[in-house]
Amino acid sequence: MKKLFGFLKKEIKQMLRNPRMVVLIFLMPILQMILVSFAMNNEAQNIRLAVDCSANDYLMKNISDKAMASTWFQRDVECNGLSAFDAVQKGKADVAIIAPPGGFTKSVGNGNPQLQILIDASNILKAQAIEAYLNAIVASVINESRLLPKNPNPAINFKSRILFNPEMDSRFFMLPFLIVIMATMTIMSTISISMTREKEFGTMEMLISAPIEKSHIILGKTIPYIFVGFINLITVLSVGMLVFGIPFRGSILQFLLAFFIFATSMAAFAILLSTFCDTQQQAMLGMMIFLFLSIMLAGGLAPIDNMPIFLRVFAHIMPLSHYTFLTRNILLKGSDWGYFLPHASAIFLFGLVSAKLAVIRLKTTL
Repeated sequence: MKKLFGFLKKEIKQMLRNPRMVVLIFLMPILQMILVSFAMNNEAQNIRLAVDCSANDYLMKNISDKAMASTWFQRDVECNGLSAFDAVQKGKADVAIIAPPGGFTKSVGNGNPQLQILIDASNILKAQAIEAYLNAIVASVINESRLLPKNPNPAINFKSRILFNPEMDSRFFMLPFLIVIMATMTIMSTISISMTREKEFGTMEMLISAPIEKSHIILGKTIPYIFVGFINLITVLSVGMLVFGIPFRGSILQFLLAFFIFATSMAAFAILLSTFCDTQQQAMLGMMIFLFLSIMLAGGLAPIDNMPIFLRVFAHIMPLSHYTFLTRNILLKGSDWGYFLPHASAIFLFGLVSAKLAVIRLKTTL
């Protein structure tokens, strides 16, 4: 027992001696708990609504006003001349309401109320909530209008089109997110552990004393693992398409370019992370903390729009969020360059800053 207590005393001292480990072990779980309590909210909020109707269609205006008053929806989005379908397809709106020819008010007055609702179901959880919200709002407007006095609760003939995921299959929603997580884990874990292994085994001295540049060390540690991540990406995507029928509606060029930008950014951040770690254990723990926070804030488990403003800002800094948006849109919707470039630029900027800091912190002297 004396030997056991001596060993435990040594382990505790060794753990507390490193300030970074103290922060990782004690402070980060508290931070994660606080962030998760804010971020985990599956109720659809801040829904971007587009309404396509004539200026004198007052029932459609009532639907829009009641939707805004519900606090679930944002004020009607600016489509800038886009059709309702294009507004949803290009990510300008989450849902669009289209009145029938002649107007919705006229169709209700004729006793045959009809309305078309276009819902973006690339996020299945949000799509289900949107449909339920709008059904209740439209039914309430119809009843309050009293245009059908003989039937106080008229049946409304909805023509809803569930876009991009008609079966509302949750696998269509989750698989792109799993692809993003896999790519992140593969690249970050292999690169950060590879770098810290050199320190832990004492072979970093051999690298920095060799007649090579700092950039050679960084590239030599990143390029092989980016290639491994690409192979894993293709494997997972192939299984998803062949076994589960996941569609690929976008551009192969955009898909490959998005992965390359994201992979290089994650590689740069992995190098930066390894400069703060002295052991493989520290690198793995730091990678898991970063991955956990990124997953929680990437919109895969809870919509980003439901989070508080400060978390939304932080979520849009994380490259995992933007790569999730791109992957889902390329696979399910067929993203265009107008949607692609802003998200790709955000990922590239994160990687550029990480690479600059990694080069500064990577020491090539003993």
